[in-house]
Amino acid sequence: MSGSAVAGRSGAVALVLSLGLLGSGTSHAAVPTDVSDRSKSCPTSGEVPGIGHNPTFTDGNVALFAGGNYTVDGGSAEAEGLLVVKGDATFAKTSGGTFNVGRVGAGSGILPESGDVMLAVGGDLSIAKGTTVDVGHGLTAGPRYGGSVHVGKEIDEKGALETNGGERKSGVGAKEALSPYDTFDRTISDESSSLGSLKPTGTTVSEGGTVTFKSTGASKGDLQVFEISAAELDGASTFFFQGIPDGASVVVNVTGSHTVSISPMSVGFNGDRADTYDSPVFGEAASRILYNFEGSTSLTLGGGGNFMGSLLAPKASADLTASTNGRVYIGGDVKTHGSGNETHNYPWAGSPAFKCKPKPSQPEKPAPPVPTTPGKSASPSPTPPGESTPPPAESAKPSQPAPAASESTPAPAESSPAPSNDEGSLATTGAQVTMYAAAAAVLGGLGFGLLAFTRRRRRRA
Repeated sequence: MSGSAVAGRSGAVALVLSLGLLGSGTSHAAVPTDVSDRSKSCPTSGEVPGIGHNPTFTDGNVALFAGGNYTVDGGSAEAEGLLVVKGDATFAKTSGGTFNVGRVGAGSGILPESGDVMLAVGGDLSIAKGTTVDVGHGLTAGPRYGGSVHVGKEIDEKGALETNGGERKSGVGAKEALSPYDTFDRTISDESSSLGSLKPTGTTVSEGGTVTFKSTGASKGDLQVFEISAAELDGASTFFFQGIPDGASVVVNVTGSHTVSISPMSVGFNGDRADTYDSPVFGEAASRILYNFEGSTSLTLGGGGNFMGSLLAPKASADLTASTNGRVYIGGDVKTHGSGNETHNYPWAGSPAFKCKPKPSQPEKPAPPVPTTPGKSASPSPTPPGESTPPPAESAKPSQPAPAASESTPAPAESSPAPSNDEGSLATTGAQVTMYAAAAAVLGGLGFGLLAFTRRRRRRA
């Protein structure tokens, strides 16, 4: 074999090795042995990370709160950050396998410090046979390891609870188990009321499953406020945020008590597609948007796509099969039962109560935020002639309204995240599957090139 052919094949093998795809029949998350370079602070504006494998920043605030019970079944994969359940928590994956808490296979990388509480349950914690709850996996940089679990009542461990060196306490009572977030349900209720009283600063247009939020104020740093009724939001699948000023947080106030069911397919943010894992604005959109369901009593996120932004619903129960990217604050029960779906922790900077906090502290009770440029909410208007309705299939390409001349069109839709492989310590995530798919495409191209090169060599011989 010639030197050039050897070099070509060696280069391809090196790329395979660098991507971690050679010699492995499964697609498990890479777990670094050293995470000592993680920042002990929160990300600043403009440095919120996208999806990755390594812990990057420290956050002791609540990532997901269930004011009632929290149930995991189906093929749900993981919950990143601090998970607080006021009622009972039940983990019973349909086919068994691992559910990660705190640190996940691929997420924002914003999570509690090693050894801190990552799962707090006011009632009972139940783990079904065949299911493993893995808390703080791979956090071994010390001096404390893993993630701690505090339970108010009893632990029914028919499956397995792994804390990776973290503390494990039960029978301590709800107040101690949940502290300092034992009154967090009141915090989310007060905050929802405060945000719900704000006047809109932009317009909202809902048509054919597509909702467009457009800012009418250009002042940098303002809180941008939009309003839509729960009935209008129900059934939506495509969302566009246009003209959002740099650094501004966004709140969408959802009015009325109508039940809401959403199957997210596509999200655009200032002209960029935001909900794909390779999007340059993934972390930015996830950390800047919050939906406030002040009066809704039932919330469903269906399908297998990515919901972008935080959920605040103090009166609702929630059913999740889509992945979420933001805070999830639900006053009632939370059930997650999708196929490889995840909750990724992206703090919302629009409220001191929901922002990232390097260490746990008593929740703050801020004064209502006041935008500096209040405007009027536009009543919904029909989509311009020629616009189509998004097709019902999840994998289909959604329609989008014609963008303004100054705004670019988000990139074409990608397929939904693939199901999780539960055979490892860290469940395979949709983000990981996307990364492996991209790598496979690159390797396929290299293999085709090497084959063509070899055939040319043989013809010359």
